[in-house]
Amino acid sequence: MPDDPKAFPEAPAEVPWYHWVWVVPVALGLRLWLATLRVSTNIPKADDSDGPVVILLWHDKLFVSSLIANRHFSRPITALISTSKDGAWLVAFFRVMGLTAVRGSSNRRGAAALIALTRRMRAGSHAGITPDGPKGPARKFKTGAISLARLTGRPFVTMGLRYHHCWRLRSWDQFALPLPFSRVDAIFTTEATPAENESDEAIAARLEERLNAGSV
Repeated sequence: MPDDPKAFPEAPAEVPWYHWVWVVPVALGLRLWLATLRVSTNIPKADDSDGPVVILLWHDKLFVSSLIANRHFSRPITALISTSKDGAWLVAFFRVMGLTAVRGSSNRRGAAALIALTRRMRAGSHAGITPDGPKGPARKFKTGAISLARLTGRPFVTMGLRYHHCWRLRSWDQFALPLPFSRVDAIFTTEATPAENESDEAIAARLEERLNAGSV
């Protein structure tokens, strides 16, 4: 009997090796861009000695996520990135920024990504998730991150980001790029591990409200 294709999900797209000739210089240029930003936070440094957390932010704020995450958290961070070609370029950028990635989404390799993230968290890494990714709707919270928190028994940290001046792309999420030398406010809030008697939908609605309140 032929193998079931659903049992062997298509491999994630990768950046071809020969593209790294210009990926690295571009990524380094973006690091210089990020270094010009004036970032303020409501909590200067997270105390993550008690263990890893599930970090949440909206997809349109990914550009500054690596900068702020590296400054704010002491533990390593594993980001959930889609299996698409766009995701491959994002993984390449994150690699230069010092972040690792697990590939998957709600539509492709979701179960495999959930298992991989669970293992990374149990090994001590934070997990970074954009709950409206990879294709939206923008700022609508999907429940995959809640499944991860339930499996690991770990809390959430929402990362709301406010750009005082930015450009926005014509993408599904209106991806934002803060202007060089502009100000970025990062607002962190902690949400306890999901209660067994509370529905995923209720938790998603509360976290969506928190992320929207902290993001502009």
